[in-house]
Amino acid sequence: MKQHLLILLFFTGIIPVVQAVYRKFYLILQGKTRSDALAYCRATYSDLATIEYQYEAVQLKSIAQNQSCTSYAWIGLYNDVNSWRWSMGNEPLGSYRNWCYPNPDNYNAQENCGAVNLTGWIDSSCASNFPFICFDGNFTGTSSYIYISTTMMFSEAQSYCRQHHTDLASARNTSENSIIMAMIQSATWIGLFRDSWKWSDQTPFTGITWLPGEPDNSLGNENCVSILNGLAIDLICSRIRPFFCQSVIKGRKQIARVKVQSNQDVNDPAVKAAILDKMNQMFSVHGNITVKWREQPNGQVFNKIKEKTLKNNIC
Repeated sequence: MKQHLLILLFFTGIIPVVQAVYRKFYLILQGKTRSDALAYCRATYSDLATIEYQYEAVQLKSIAQNQSCTSYAWIGLYNDVNSWRWSMGNEPLGSYRNWCYPNPDNYNAQENCGAVNLTGWIDSSCASNFPFICFDGNFTGTSSYIYISTTMMFSEAQSYCRQHHTDLASARNTSENSIIMAMIQSATWIGLFRDSWKWSDQTPFTGITWLPGEPDNSLGNENCVSILNGLAIDLICSRIRPFFCQSVIKGRKQIARVKVQSNQDVNDPAVKAAILDKMNQMFSVHGNITVKWREQPNGQVFNKIKEKTLKNNIC
């Protein structure tokens, strides 16, 4: 590299420090049920694998290919079918139940909200449009239950009741349930709902790539998830499958935005290395900090904004 290389760095802003989670994945080829796989991962590593970003799904696919695994393998995603609770006060479902058999059956893996019909409680898709019953704590007895004939989705009905009354009605005992049953003529929302898909390590669920047609809960209790080639399916949790574990390293991550002015091509590998070395020297006074470039989708680090003045992020 030429000795007269000129590098000027201008910091244009610092994004606040965030907690970063780094996952290392392990494929265990010995088949186990999902519960046994979970226990093994928690005893040996951290947990069953979580896929929070698409590149992590790519990592799992690569690991499986390297180990010649062609079977679906357990990951940490599961359907929390036992988390039913009441909207009012977020109160867990108690001992009183009035489910109409075969409900709750989570038909087609889409039924996370509860309604009542003439024969009892049913689980239904939260996107269904039903009339609903609100509860108003300003009144007593049967007057505190208000039937709304306008059909809405569950979330809309919940918002309406919370805005105009107290909340969707609960049926926590025989007395409350009898009042509600006397008011309805067809399927009607009450304040019964549950959680859906969750990661076993408590990472918030945002989405995953499913095999077309999945999840379908075709056998009625397919509450656990396996993955192959980046595509997920729901399965009965007692199936014997290989599985992915993870170990987790937590650290702090901060992104600095800089402008770089140089008399050479800053996308040249040698120049990029020299700039990065300078950045590491600058940050070394703050402790054990690793600085690396954040590449763009096209593989480039810098975008030219005007002649000899470029900018990018480092992390």
